[in-house]
Amino acid sequence: MMQDLQTSPPLNVATILEIKLPNKSELNAIIKALMPDNVNFPSGLSMKMHIKNDNILLFEFFCNCEIEKLISTMDEILNHIYIARKVIAHA
Repeated sequence: MMQDLQTSPPLNVATILEIKLPNKSELNAIIKALMPDNVNFPSGLSMKMHIKNDNILLFEFFCNCEIEKLISTMDEILNHIYIARKVIAHA
């Protein structure tokens, strides 16, 4: 029997994403921009943000859900960072 391609079975995944930024002030501005979105994660998915070495924004994702939810959430966060950096560059 062929599995539905729309939804994968739940996986237990831990993922780390590091984003190096040019300076601490941009890092802090991006953190403030992301804070309102760090609520109401899908069931089975959580995220922690940390600062590393004053210019690296570190995300830890913990997923016990469909991999599509993790990918979608990471994509959304990366898009928000991209937009925040464009706003900062034009401020």
